[in-house]
Order: sequence, then C-alpha cells, then structure tokens
Amino acid sequence: MEETLNLRKVGPSHDRFEHKRPQDPNPREEQHRKKQRQEVPPTPFTRLNTSKTNILIEIKDMKELKWPVRMRSPPESRDMNKYCEFHRDHGHITESCKALQREIEALIKRGLLSSYVGNDKCPRNDRGREKDPEAKRDGQPTAGTINIIIGGIASGGDSNSGRKQYARRYALASGMPHGKLEDITFGTGDLEGVSLPHDDALVISAILANFEVKRILVDNRSAANILSQEAFAKMGISSQQLKAVKTPLQGFGGGVITPEGVVELPLTLGSSQKQVTEMTSFQVVRVSVADNAILGRPLLNKIKAIVSTFHLAMKFPTSNGVGVVRGDQTAARQCYVASVREINNNVMQISRMDPEDG
Repeated sequence: MEETLNLRKVGPSHDRFEHKRPQDPNPREEQHRKKQRQEVPPTPFTRLNTSKTNILIEIKDMKELKWPVRMRSPPESRDMNKYCEFHRDHGHITESCKALQREIEALIKRGLLSSYVGNDKCPRNDRGREKDPEAKRDGQPTAGTINIIIGGIASGGDSNSGRKQYARRYALASGMPHGKLEDITFGTGDLEGVSLPHDDALVISAILANFEVKRILVDNRSAANILSQEAFAKMGISSQQLKAVKTPLQGFGGGVITPEGVVELPLTLGSSQKQVTEMTSFQVVRVSVADNAILGRPLLNKIKAIVSTFHLAMKFPTSNGVGVVRGDQTAARQCYVASVREINNNVMQISRMDPEDG
C-alpha cells in the first residue's frame, strides 16, 4: 500500500500538475485583456454645439439625468478653487468633468439631447460671419474659449469716506468740458440678422484676459462689473490675485452677497481696427447664474459706450472710428430660460419647506 501511494504521488499526472502550477493562467488572461483594450480605440464623444456646463444648466431638472455619486477622494487632496456643478463638490471644474461627459453622451444616444448635437444652434446674426477673417478678431490668438451671472463698489471705492467724496465731486465736475465726442447713431442697417419682434437682453462675447468669453450680459443698470467664479477659475488665474472687498452686492435673486474679491483684467471689445482694450475691475462672485460676466456702468461709461437693446448692439468711439459689438440672440434666450428655471426651482424649494424649519 505504501508503494502504491508513492507511485500515485510521483506519477505522470502529478508531474503534469506540478509542471503547470508555476504558470499561473491569470497573468496571461490579464495580459490578453490589456492587449484588447489597447487595440480597441476609445469611442469618440459626440460633438456638441455648446459647452457641457451650459447643457447641465438647461437639463438639470430632466428626470432622465442621473446624478453621480459623491466623490471619494479626500477633500484635503482636491483643488478647492475648482467646483463641479455636476458632483456639487470641489476638485475639478464642471467643463472637465468626465462623468458629466459620459452622462451627456448616454442621453444623446437615447435621443434626448439632439438639439445640442452639431452646430444647429448658430445664431442667425452670426451665420456667415465665421468666413470673415475679421470675425476672428483679426487672428488675435486666444488661450481658449469660455462658453458658458448662473450695491458693489463703483467710482466711490470700497469705503464710506470714498463714496462721500465721490458724491461731493459732482458739483465741481459738472461744468468741466468733456472733450470732443464722436456722434454715434443706430439705423435700420443695425437690425440685419436680428429677429423681430424681441424682448432679448444684450448678450455678447469679448476677449477677457486672453480668453474668448461668451455669454457676457451688458447691463447699464448694474453698478459693478461682475465675473462668475466659474469663469474666473477657467482662466487659471490664481485666487491670490483677488483683492479683498468689504462692500456687498445686492440684486442676485433679491439677496445680498459678498464678492470673493476684485481682480483687474484686460478686456477687448470690437473687431478689425475698431477695437478698444481697457483694464477692467471685475468683482468675482460665487453664484449659480447663466451668464459668465456682467458689464455694468463702470466699464460702459469708461469707454463712452452707447447701448441699444432694440438693435442688440453696443457702439463706442475708437481712434479709427466707431466700434460695434453685436449681441447673440440665441445665447440671450438660453440665458433667459436658464434664469427663469433657476427662479422657479428656488420658489418650489421655499414652498416645500416645513414651517418649523423657518
């Protein structure tokens, strides 16, 4: 019996087993999987006609939209200057969110976001201008494009004494000559490409800090130039360049907010030889709004701009004649829809609140 058992232990079948054991099949299978992944090219994402941030603003109430799970990385390891509206957390910006890109692609394949595919949202008054080299700011290089705010300090500054001094200055300066001003007029030719009748705001694009920034609202009722925190983050500007500000802003949904700070950035308006570039003070605000920026009276008065909301255009004098910036009607209506939706959501949230919660 001992001899029989010994023969079974050293027999050919056991030899084969011992011979195969060192060659673990798992690494081979893993290698094969890696090779397959390398050979199969990644599926390209559908080309969009607007930014992923804009799409999220407009579809965030869609019941088919699947929100992501909470981020697992420790908060101390993330960049707190970057905020993702999709994850509702810090660490990266909305536009670079891979989870959002995959979710948008999934909704497109289900036929739910066909209006955001391709270039079918090109505004009427911008069609045909892409072929014009002047429409590209005469080839002026930019660092990128920002597609898709979602009281304050004016000339008086950020102190009570400065504001009082500014108020007293009017009596002394009202009779001073203003120099030669060029006549600026609007005519029927300025209505070309504008869809009438309309009640749209003047929403433009401009070169800001070497970025082509879209969805800029021109608002002569605003006492401040405003820049959204998200647009500020996309420019890659360090938050250390922000100067502290004490004066709060009022008017964002009826509330009062304190800006993150003030930053001076170069702003270029116009095209061809009829351009104006000014260092402009922007108050950076962390508010969910549809516009990237607001140009208020401080900038409009500085460049002597005349705004016509009917013609959806803004004109201003330059050394080579009158410059003009025309509005984007499609962007204006998208901003309006997003803003109304945000207001409705806030009203619904308030109505659902328990009275005991205040």
